[in-house]
Order: sequence, then C-alpha cells, then structure tokens
Amino acid sequence: MIAALSISFFLAVMALVVGTGYWIAMRAPAPLAVMPEGSTADMQSSAALPDDAPQWLEALYRLGAAFAPKKEGGSQARARLVAAGFREDWIPVVLHGAQLALTVGLPALTVLAMLYLGQDLFTIFVWILLMGYVGTRLPDWFVERRAKKRAEKVKLGLPDVLDLLVISIESGLSLDSAILSTAEDLELVHPVLTDELNFFQYEVRAGAGRAEALRNLGKRVGDPDMRKLTSLLIQADRFGTSVSKVLRTQARYMRLRRRQGAEEKAHKVGVKLVFPIFFLIMPSMFLVTAGPALLQLFSGIGRLSGTAP
Repeated sequence: MIAALSISFFLAVMALVVGTGYWIAMRAPAPLAVMPEGSTADMQSSAALPDDAPQWLEALYRLGAAFAPKKEGGSQARARLVAAGFREDWIPVVLHGAQLALTVGLPALTVLAMLYLGQDLFTIFVWILLMGYVGTRLPDWFVERRAKKRAEKVKLGLPDVLDLLVISIESGLSLDSAILSTAEDLELVHPVLTDELNFFQYEVRAGAGRAEALRNLGKRVGDPDMRKLTSLLIQADRFGTSVSKVLRTQARYMRLRRRQGAEEKAHKVGVKLVFPIFFLIMPSMFLVTAGPALLQLFSGIGRLSGTAP
C-alpha cells in the first residue's frame, strides 16, 4: 500500500513538473523562441542543420521544431542573435529546443533531488517554479553574455582598425578595398571585428548600398562607438568629405577614451581595495604580528596573578 502511494505521488509530482515547465515556457517572454518565418515544413527545409552536427544538437533541433511558436515576427530577437554572432537560420530552433529542455528538465531533476532529500510538497513546488524560471531564462542569458563579450572585443579592436584604414585610404585604396585589406590583416588579432567587416563586404557584393551596409554593421554590433563610426562614414560618403580625416579624428578620440577609461579604473582600485584590506588582510596581519605578543602578555599576567603555572 505504501509503495503504491509513493509511486502515485511521484507520478503526480512529475506530471506537475512537466505541466508547470511547459506553462512557463509558453507564457514567459522568451525572445529566443522566435523561428524563421513560414510554416514548420518550410523551416525544416530552409534552416537545416549541418551534416556533421552531433546527435544532441539534432535532438534539440527536433524538439524546437516540434514546439515552434505560431506567432511570427521577432526582428528584435533576430538582431540580438546576430549581435551575439549567430547568423544561421537553424540556431533559433536549437535555442528554442534548449529552452524547452531546460524548462522541463531542471525542475524534473530538482524534484528527484528533493524527493531523495525528503522535502515537503510546498518546498518541492517552490523549487519547481524557481528552476523552471531559471531554465527558461538560461538561453537568454547565454545570448546576452555572448553579445556583450562580442561588443567588448569589437570596441578593443576599433582603434587598430581605424589606424589601418587611414593608412590604406591614404595610400590610394577605396573605402571598400581598405576595409577588405584591413580585415585580412587583422584576422588573427581581432577575429570578431574581422568577421563583421567581412560580412559588410558580403552585403556590398550582394547588391546593398554602402550606406545601408554601414548602417547594418552598426546595428549588428550594437556598440555605440561602432554606430558613431558608421554614421560618420555615411555622412562623409554622402557629403564628399575626406574619409581619412574622419577616420584619423575618430581613432584619436577612441584612443583618448580608452586611456581615460583605464585611468578611471585605476583610480577606482584604491576604493575597491578598502573592504578586502580592512576585513581580510588586516585581521590576518594583526593575528600574525600581534598574536604571539598577546599570548606572551596573557601568559605573563597569569603567572603574576598565580593562575598559570
């Protein structure tokens, strides 16, 4: 009788886990769960996985394609994925599958752990909701973190790119040829920025105007410095001003900002070190330096008072 009740309780809790996880996945604002436009069949044919994809990736892709949301749109979500470096059509499907798997899998593993530890039903239900939310948000956090790191790498490489562009343009190359030459020279040093410049070249060769391709470059990266640079290049191309002067001025300005940012971080170090020095280093130094003296002092006082041998 007890075994039957235990099995029934376990099955009921697992059903609650699956239902709650699916409800959270469907109702939570998940911008990554945006599929390419069209039906599921069109999506499977146009967003096919590469031939050498591992089995776990195929499983996530099938799961994401099976539970693809029916609402369309998601230009903002697509922009976020592109900013993180994900341009393939199958990546939103895989991310959606990972989102569903984490939303259901994490609460299920949590239930098994809670039952093994002998927790009550209310604690199990709270952990189900918490882990369901974490599983829903994990792909979003992954994409946001990757986009942020990518933007930081672009910002670090911009002054070097501007210097090479100035040299290439002053040597007689056009802007497109200078960008292509710069991308080839900085492929090993700044691969992220090189990838964005190569994508700019692909857009221009595909028939897009230079202004449109530059504007798309600024939107893809999402860095304010890159957007400012592309805006200056668009204005210089439109009004016929010297591109080399614009690039040289922008490079000088960006190096000045980088130096000021480094100085600002250096000035903040002293303030940040106050708490670890006061709470961690000072007690240890006091214990090492004054500890033996205090022990001898207490021992001497004890001998004088007759309480110590």
